[in-house]
Amino acid sequence: MSDQYTSLVDVTVPPGGSVTVPHNLVANGAPAAPHVVQPNVGTDLVVSAVTTTTVTVSNPGTMAASARFLCAFLHSIQSRPIDVPAGSMAWQGGGAGGGALAPLQNTVIVAKNGNDATADGSVALPFLTVQAGMEYAWATYVQPLGPQPAPPFTRPQVYVCAGTYDDGPLVLPPQICVMGEGYNHSRIRGDWSIDDRWSNYVPPSLPSPPSVLVPNDFRSSWINVGLFGTIDIDFDPVFSNEGKLYAVNTRFAGNVTFAEKRPNPVSNSLLFIGCEFLGDMTLRGIPTLWVGCVSSGGGTLTLEQLIGTGVDNLFETAGGSFGNLVVSSTSALAPVYTCVFTHGVQAGATLTLDGPFSLLKSDTDALPLQSLVSLLGGANINQIARLNQPNFSGITADRPPLPYVGQQYFDTTIGFPVWWDGAMWITAGAWVPA
Repeated sequence: MSDQYTSLVDVTVPPGGSVTVPHNLVANGAPAAPHVVQPNVGTDLVVSAVTTTTVTVSNPGTMAASARFLCAFLHSIQSRPIDVPAGSMAWQGGGAGGGALAPLQNTVIVAKNGNDATADGSVALPFLTVQAGMEYAWATYVQPLGPQPAPPFTRPQVYVCAGTYDDGPLVLPPQICVMGEGYNHSRIRGDWSIDDRWSNYVPPSLPSPPSVLVPNDFRSSWINVGLFGTIDIDFDPVFSNEGKLYAVNTRFAGNVTFAEKRPNPVSNSLLFIGCEFLGDMTLRGIPTLWVGCVSSGGGTLTLEQLIGTGVDNLFETAGGSFGNLVVSSTSALAPVYTCVFTHGVQAGATLTLDGPFSLLKSDTDALPLQSLVSLLGGANINQIARLNQPNFSGITADRPPLPYVGQQYFDTTIGFPVWWDGAMWITAGAWVPA
């Protein structure tokens, strides 16, 4: 059985000086040297020496500094009741490899009191920057496994504790889940991109470029974090056939672009659940499912057709709402861009349909007023179909503003049923404009 003993040490050290204080760690009545000494706040102070009874902290800076240090000791055999001095803490650990402070399998901790130079990803030794935590998770849990078939062997989590992290540019490795305390609590500043690790795995024994590539099944994600920077994920430069990303309860505060400029035999895909978008968002040729998300910053969602032979022009919503929408599908060389909308349209939001190769299928709450719909590049109103528009009746002024071809309506003003032929309303039973 293993037991973990800890003690908190508060020190103030003058510039260029050092202070030696007792750490009060006692195991079974005998003094014990700590296995881990870690500050709980960012500090310039360093631990220069430890003994079974004391810890020495030095200050290499030019100003006095204070900090609280956590001293921890793993006692491997409990022979009698624990003897812990007043003012210290003790809890039960688990396992002989370091107890509760040992790194959790597939989990890497990032915290504001971390230190990238000494971190191992545990609670006691967290990383300070998100990028360092992601790189450690990649090198430790993903890279040694080589190809990642479906389902993949492992998807490690980088857990970002509460705080604002100004990391600068961030490169998202494949197979990494970045998870936080919530998008208002774990705030990550910096622009995101990917690198060639997202390309197909090339075995070292094969020439470059190889004639046969081993397919990967890469998945990465953001969960419960706020991303305060731009997102520019372009799968084209690395010739990736994968690129499966998802985000849950994540705030995207900057402009977002997910692009697949070159058609691939295996489709990339995106999944957003309960996310908030404050800027513009551009999706290019990537199948996307949007579930309960909102666009609350007045931005524009642009869906661009992928030119080529792929079959991956699809965008579908399930609840939520977004603002201005642009659908651009202008070439017959690509599949029709199919959009299925089941959400609430925001007041004043506009819809721009550019090109004749788009098909919008929408419920009655997902399209703006007809006066806010723009048709460009040869697009026409027949490219918009309502999913749940029933046949109904009413006065002439209440005829459906965006009817689909063949839609019927009983006009009580003229006393006749009418139908929409794609250009005008026709009286049923006779080819007479109504």
